[in-house]
Amino acid sequence: MALLIQQRVERTGAAERPPARRAFESAAVCVDCVVCGSARSRLVCPAAEMAAQRRYLTAFYRRRWRAHNAETAADRLSFTQDYTTDIVRCADCGLVYRNPRPRTDAIMQAYRRDRYDDAYLRAEFANQRAWARRKLPELARHLRPLPGRRPRVLEVGSFVGGLLAEGRERGWEMFGVDPGDEVTSFCRANGLPVFHGTLEQADLQRDSFDAVVVWNTFDQLPDPHPTLEAAVGLLRDGGALAIRIPNGACFSWTMEMLPRLPRGLRAGLYTALAWNNLLTFPYVHGYTREAITALAAAYGFRRRACLPDTLLPPPRDHVKRWARLEARCYAWLFRAGWQAAATERFACAPWLDLYFERAAAEHPPAPAAADSGLGLIPVYAPLALRQTGLDRPA
Repeated sequence: MALLIQQRVERTGAAERPPARRAFESAAVCVDCVVCGSARSRLVCPAAEMAAQRRYLTAFYRRRWRAHNAETAADRLSFTQDYTTDIVRCADCGLVYRNPRPRTDAIMQAYRRDRYDDAYLRAEFANQRAWARRKLPELARHLRPLPGRRPRVLEVGSFVGGLLAEGRERGWEMFGVDPGDEVTSFCRANGLPVFHGTLEQADLQRDSFDAVVVWNTFDQLPDPHPTLEAAVGLLRDGGALAIRIPNGACFSWTMEMLPRLPRGLRAGLYTALAWNNLLTFPYVHGYTREAITALAAAYGFRRRACLPDTLLPPPRDHVKRWARLEARCYAWLFRAGWQAAATERFACAPWLDLYFERAAAEHPPAPAAADSGLGLIPVYAPLALRQTGLDRPA
C-alpha cells in the first residue's frame, strides 16, 4: 500500500470532530491484549504526553510543508485514531495498543466513511504505485504459484489500488478488499477489482491465492483474528502472508528513552518519530516482531523473513527542500542504528515488513529458515483455536 495509507485520515470540517474521536468520547471501552488475551499491561505513553506530541506534530507540519500543499499536511494531522488516550504494552507478549479506545464497530464505521477529494485520490494512486514498485520484488521472492499459472495476489486494505495496478503490470492476477466507500469506487472506476467490505465478508474461493498482502492496514484492525482466519483458508499450501506494521517495540523503546534525554534532545526524538508517522501513535495496535509471529503462528503461519524499514518520505513537491534532506538524515540514522545494534536490532526499526508461509495442513512444518541473520525461525503447531471475546462491547 502507498505511503499515505499509513496516515488514513478523516477529512472533516473545522468545527466537526473526527468520527473516531466522537465515538471515543461517547463509548470508550477498556480492552485486553488481542494476541495473548492478557489483561496485564504497563503504561508506555500517558494521555498527557500524547497531547504534547500532538502539539509538536502540528508545528512540525506547519514548518516543513509547502504552502500550496498545506491541505495534505492538514490531512496528516487528522488521523482516524487521533483521540487522546493512554498507550500501553502487554506485560506478557509485548503488544503495544491504545487503551481505552472506541468499540470495534465504531472504528470500522470510521474507516468506511473516509472522505477524499478526487485530486487527493489521484495523487495517492501515483504515490502508491511508486511505493509498490519498490516493494514488489521482495514479495515476488516469496511467491510459489502453481506451475504454468500466474501468481494470484489478494490485498487487504487496498485503498486507491496502487499495489493492484503494479501487480497487474507484472502480469499477476490481483484482487483487493477495502471497507472504504470512496476508495472502493475509485478503484472500480479505474478497472481494478475490489470487494467493498472486509476479508471475512468476501465470498472468495478457498485455497486459490498465492499471497495475501496486508500492508499498513493490519495495525488498524481492532480484532485481527477474523482476517487471519480468512487468510489461512484462502491461501494455497505454501502461500505467502505479507504484513507491514509500525513497530510497537520502537515506539515503546523511544518512549522509555524520552525522559532520560536532555530537554534539547527531546525535539530531535520527536522529529524522528514524526518523519516515521509514529508520533501520537495513530494506530490501534503496535505489534512487535515476537508478538505478530506468535499471533500468525496460531493460524499455521511460519515466519520466513522480517525486514526492518523506515517510512518513505512524502512526495518531493509537498515539502520544503531542507525538510527532504532532514527526512533522509533521520532515515539514515535509523538504518545505522539497526545495523549497529545486536540484540536490540529490531527495536531501532520504525517499521517492519514480515513474510510468512502457510504450512501445509496435511504435512508437518518444514525446517526453519534463516531470518535476517538473527538465527532460526521457531516452528509452531498448526492452526490453534481462535481467541474470542477479547474486545466485546461492554
